[in-house]
Amino acid sequence: MKTHDQIVFANLLLNLGRFFQRSDYFQAKGDNKKQTTLNCCKHLFELFSIQESSVMKLVEQLLSDDHQQDNSSFKKLLQAADYFAGTEQEQDFIKVSHNSQKLRLQALLSKVSLHKQQKADEYFLPLRVLSFDAAAIFPEKPEALFMEKLNTGQESVWLEKENTNAAYLKLAEDFFKELQQVPKINTADPSSLRSFARTLLALSEKYLSQVPAAIPVLQADISLFDHLRISTAIAEGLYHYHAAQPDWAEADFMDTQTPKWLLVCGDFSGIQNFIYKITSKGAAKGLRGRSVFIQLLCDAISEQLIRTLGLYGTSRIYSSGGKFYLLIANSQREALETAVVKINAELLKRFRSEIFLGIGFAAVKADDFKEGNMGKGWQEANEDLMTNKQQAFAANLAIQSDFFKPEALHSLGACQVCDRDDRFAGIQIDKEEGFKICRQCQDLRKIGQKLIDTNYLFWAWGKNTRQMLKKLGLRYLHCIHLCGTDCSLYFLDHQPKFSNALDLSACHLERLNTFEANSESSQTYSTGFRLLGKWQKQKQSGDYDFEDFAKNAQGFKRMGVLRMDVDNLGEIFIRGLDKQTSTGYESMGSLSRVATLSRQLHLFFAGYLSSLCDEFENCQIIYAGGDDVFIIGSWHELPCLAKKIRDEFKRYCADNDSFTLSGGIALATGKYPISKSAELAGRAEENAKHLQRGSNKKKDALCFLDTEIGWESFKDAIDLKDDITKLAKDTNSNAIIDRLRRVVIATNEIKKHHPNPTPELLYWNQWRWRLIYNLKRMSNRYPNSKDELAALQKRLLQTEHQENRQVLLDWLQIPVRWAEFIMREEK
Repeated sequence: MKTHDQIVFANLLLNLGRFFQRSDYFQAKGDNKKQTTLNCCKHLFELFSIQESSVMKLVEQLLSDDHQQDNSSFKKLLQAADYFAGTEQEQDFIKVSHNSQKLRLQALLSKVSLHKQQKADEYFLPLRVLSFDAAAIFPEKPEALFMEKLNTGQESVWLEKENTNAAYLKLAEDFFKELQQVPKINTADPSSLRSFARTLLALSEKYLSQVPAAIPVLQADISLFDHLRISTAIAEGLYHYHAAQPDWAEADFMDTQTPKWLLVCGDFSGIQNFIYKITSKGAAKGLRGRSVFIQLLCDAISEQLIRTLGLYGTSRIYSSGGKFYLLIANSQREALETAVVKINAELLKRFRSEIFLGIGFAAVKADDFKEGNMGKGWQEANEDLMTNKQQAFAANLAIQSDFFKPEALHSLGACQVCDRDDRFAGIQIDKEEGFKICRQCQDLRKIGQKLIDTNYLFWAWGKNTRQMLKKLGLRYLHCIHLCGTDCSLYFLDHQPKFSNALDLSACHLERLNTFEANSESSQTYSTGFRLLGKWQKQKQSGDYDFEDFAKNAQGFKRMGVLRMDVDNLGEIFIRGLDKQTSTGYESMGSLSRVATLSRQLHLFFAGYLSSLCDEFENCQIIYAGGDDVFIIGSWHELPCLAKKIRDEFKRYCADNDSFTLSGGIALATGKYPISKSAELAGRAEENAKHLQRGSNKKKDALCFLDTEIGWESFKDAIDLKDDITKLAKDTNSNAIIDRLRRVVIATNEIKKHHPNPTPELLYWNQWRWRLIYNLKRMSNRYPNSKDELAALQKRLLQTEHQENRQVLLDWLQIPVRWAEFIMREEK
């Protein structure tokens, strides 16, 4: 085991030991805190069969109270990394008379503020393993978790009432049970070490994501999982930086002003055009295949960069939605840039300049890890990324002499999906549908088709590994090679079983959309999980294509496209973690907090959101992850699904007003190009983000049927739609819809001449008297509906309105057209 590996594993062992020490799982009578942590590390050391005594010796040095002995350079390096990672957290420790297990992880989502307002209510996360159960991952007020406020003298802190560590002990028992199933390490093989670390990280995310990192502190809002991986990334970068310097023996690891690290931001441009470039035949699954492919490509390429640099997976801070962040040593910049040029050369050859990997850098010094100092790093990396993306493939142009050389054309002509026509495209005639399609588009369509039955993804790195799997006869649903990487990805419906004598450390198995343990855990490949936002094949829409969604719509035969995303997310990352102090506001932004925010948002959208779609039989997820959603379905179900997603998201964020969600819904026929439908839904979403109500309320809205409405008014719109629909059915006439449509037309005419009309101008107009007259005539014609018509009139003519809320006439078009579309017959 090399020095680099020793440092990584010593840090991982130490942090895991801290957790088991806290749970009293390996408690020995009379031991102090450090001795108990050391005992826990020894148990883990034996469990993992780590043969390198130097790793355990390094852990013993770190836990030793003797500052004179064993003061090695490696110990100093790890102490510095742990200290720098610790500066992310508040440094105000408290004295707790009993067990420190009484402190829970504060919900970070509840603390975000874009309005310079200190949150009055505090929320905490349950001390439980990750799952899709709301009770396990949604924040709660301290009273609901049986916590009480303890006065510490200067400030107060919430602690559990009961002096018990039952929750910690339960987590520790289950965690240790899964750790026992992890294959033992071959410490002489770097591939085996990284394989073991991948499994260890996945299990740590599962069990430590809701465990506080530092205790006892006043504000415990960083999880032990995030501290574990960020401190390891800092230590790894610190080692590589100083290993590249000539004066290792004299290294000043505690230097806070030298930029020893780089925050790397990678982002793929062109992915929107790539995803939506499909024809109508088999388009629903083809669209999902393209969307999932981009996610997989993003992770594969970030992993390729990590492997090229010889790093562990802890160096990847975040990866989702075609974007990733890495923390590496400053000395590794040239190697990374060289690797990116090679990757872009492959992307250029495969996608013909359609997809480009842009890279941005921000120099990071130790001082930047302190709470509040990393915001400028995120901003600088993204600004550098934008500059790089404006010069796409410039580095490749400089070294490829045949960059502009014309390509020979394929004898069959162009692919009828993506228009590719070069001789390397592998164009053939589709046997089932009889049109020309290239190899790439065929692969992407198959991903969408096979993904429905896929339960596992099996990642195989290296030519030798792939040849071994071929000889072993690995059975799979589909296989793709991820461009720009040395990885082949197999889609499986079952967990593969191999001889334990085989070295499969270059392989990684991911179980899809579940946190459950794998049944065969003795295999030599690493294991983890992946959340994708699943296509639900058990629903009646499991086999639908676009035309089927339209055909099965209620009333008006149209398919709907719903797009939603979190408002102001960039601002939240940069300045949303400001906190109030005696001298003003200070930022708490840090690597761990931004990583935690990103990970928790992804858990909601890619994981929990699928359960919200269960009751909507005619809706399917195309993409859900990061902070946004793309769902298709029969149009009549999408508005209520959007409302449910928004309401649950609000609850997930502890009713924090700084987290808002805007969305747009577009309607189209099943044969209308999905690229245009996606564009219309995106434009509707953008319109919703521009909705202003009063002086303080904006965004947090939905645009549906060409009308923007704030979520605070949406239930009223649903109720009004139901009332109008009932009146139309009771009277067996669309007269009420026609009368209200005239009100909408009159209101729109007023707005055409007065862009920002006052409520008085809107309400005291000719339509008012005409409506009263028409409703009176309807009451005479339909006496059984007289009371409902009177109630509707009273509601429409109400002139008292709440501040920062739309007047009813602003969104009347939604319930009127909604009712009209529901009542419309198929003809």
